[in-house]
Amino acid sequence: MPPEINPVLRSLGLWEAFLSQAPLESPGIVSVWGSSTPNEVDFTDNPFGCGWHVDRKRFDRMLCREAVDAGAKLFLNRAVTFTRRADIWESGEVCARFLVDAMGRSGLLVDHERDCKQEDSLLTIVLPLSNCRAQPQDLRTCIEAAPAGWWYSTWLPDRFGVAMFFTGTEVYREAGISIAEQLRAASLTRRRLGEGCLEEPRIVHTPSGLRKTIFGADWVAVGDSASSYDPLSGRGIFKAFRHGQAAAHAIDAQLRGDPAGMHRYGAQVKQQFEQYARQRSKYYSLERRWLDEPFWRVRRLAGN
Repeated sequence: MPPEINPVLRSLGLWEAFLSQAPLESPGIVSVWGSSTPNEVDFTDNPFGCGWHVDRKRFDRMLCREAVDAGAKLFLNRAVTFTRRADIWESGEVCARFLVDAMGRSGLLVDHERDCKQEDSLLTIVLPLSNCRAQPQDLRTCIEAAPAGWWYSTWLPDRFGVAMFFTGTEVYREAGISIAEQLRAASLTRRRLGEGCLEEPRIVHTPSGLRKTIFGADWVAVGDSASSYDPLSGRGIFKAFRHGQAAAHAIDAQLRGDPAGMHRYGAQVKQQFEQYARQRSKYYSLERRWLDEPFWRVRRLAGN
């Protein structure tokens, strides 16, 4: 998580609970992109402090506990179905005037609509690392380009880590991916993989997109259900928190009879996604070492 998450956690009253999870400080980011010379971003001088590596399951459990302490009702291991009767949403014994879709990239089918304007369709090969020999000296997040995509690797608490290779669904479908081949062009990532034991890899579909309809008269989409970014942005969790805050104010206004807040929220989500898409296109255009490789050619043409 980037340093910008720190004031958000404090404003929500989550700072002490967050620190109690023993997150791992992240001092910066190193990227090998556009050339073989690493580019380093140091968080030392960031006004918000350091970034963080977190155990996502532990982090989510903390959020659930804090939500319950704030008055939310938590139902675990429940299949969710819902109906709309007049002006009320119903799911089992729960009734509400407003529905929040926070289901992630898949989203809920609300008003017969969940279509997205897709910016890119990436396939992610996830390589978990366990039993790292010792606490690594370099705790920065690493981003490294390769011929058929790019690597993202980071350390996690308790001597765990993860490396993820992102490629296009079209590349994987037509030619497949040789991890060994992609690592030969990624020396920093290769070194990290050598510092731990590789567990069974898994493949995840990670598209970037903007939902065409973000809200209705009695529902709203937040987080990845509204707009999804790829990890190149480094803003996934931060974006979800900001969406949650903005949507909460918009829902309160809507229930009080003022729809303007919801329209502002929808415009904000769209504006932020368009900004992300422009930055992403610009970043992809910087990598010119593999111009003829399908992955880079497709994304260069998409940005033109």
